[in-house]
Amino acid sequence: MPTLSPTALAPSQRVVVESIGSARPALAGLLASQLGLPANQVANALYKAPSVLLEALPQEQACGLANILQQAGLSVRVEPNNVPRPAAAATFDIALYVSDVADLPACCERLAGFLGCLPVAVLGLLSSPPGVIIGEVSAATCAALEQQLEGLAAELVCSRRDQARYQLLIERDPGPSLDSLLHDLRQLGLTPDPHTGQPQGTLDHTSAQQLWRRHQAGGGLRLLDTAFLRYDLSLEAVDAGSQTDRLPELAGLPAELIDCVLENLPVVVEEGVAHSALQDRLQRWQAAGMPVRPQVASLRRCRLRIPAGSQLAPALGLLQQSGLLPPDSPVPRLPWQSPVLHGELLPRWLQQGLEQLDIPIEWQELDHEQH
Repeated sequence: MPTLSPTALAPSQRVVVESIGSARPALAGLLASQLGLPANQVANALYKAPSVLLEALPQEQACGLANILQQAGLSVRVEPNNVPRPAAAATFDIALYVSDVADLPACCERLAGFLGCLPVAVLGLLSSPPGVIIGEVSAATCAALEQQLEGLAAELVCSRRDQARYQLLIERDPGPSLDSLLHDLRQLGLTPDPHTGQPQGTLDHTSAQQLWRRHQAGGGLRLLDTAFLRYDLSLEAVDAGSQTDRLPELAGLPAELIDCVLENLPVVVEEGVAHSALQDRLQRWQAAGMPVRPQVASLRRCRLRIPAGSQLAPALGLLQQSGLLPPDSPVPRLPWQSPVLHGELLPRWLQQGLEQLDIPIEWQELDHEQH
């Protein structure tokens, strides 16, 4: 009777992806074609790790495949088929807030490598409020992306889907579709704000998705994960009880600018406050006798205006890079006005770049009724 080798006696093995690590997105398509697997199955294994890529493999084959995958940048392990499979990982949506817009080009370059697209496409994602760059991925992918952005002035915000809260924005004309939407919102306990007409309160993930599926066809509907929202805090007035000497501490400004701030109220004293930090910041200003008004910077709508008499030629590359002008566009005639800009990232980036070029600019702020 022949003797079985130790390899033949070993139980069949599975290859488990622990993290996408430093692997490039193109690897998913390559693996799908080489392994004969559906592309979405491979992508899920990579971005929702830990997850099983292949199972019921001979030990030698499993170890060989794991070695190749590790060389490609994946973090993987080989384990027997008879141990419990990895539990399904919680999924996250990921947004990026660029704290220092000087790092925006570098953020776009690194994200482009991670996502497998061009930097201009990443800029489009980041400048579309609230800056979501990838969705329905695992904590391991969040950690891998965090490593890719190390050293840059940017904050990665990972929102777990089953714990997320969503704000609903409605821009819909009066009529049956709006009436039906408002009826469903009342059933969920959300009533319209008497001043803005927008729903007061938030929705959990399940309710938000059900509402979206039922009403998205009518248009004029947006769901925003509140974890991704950013706020500007505006100081509008002070009185005898205001501890104005605490302005440097609270607003992070030099003491010599206190008088300038007080002479020019209302003034934005904090920018880009995260939703998770908002209540703490409001309470700190309130305790100092200087209540501030939060404005959702993520929902800013504005136009950039460059007046006549300016020298716009030095800014042509910046305007093309931002997508406000086509790549082969000549210098536009002045005065010039941009299309509507949404959110706060592009305005911050453009303002910094144009100020460095000593080009005077104006901002036209728009409300939700102007187009």
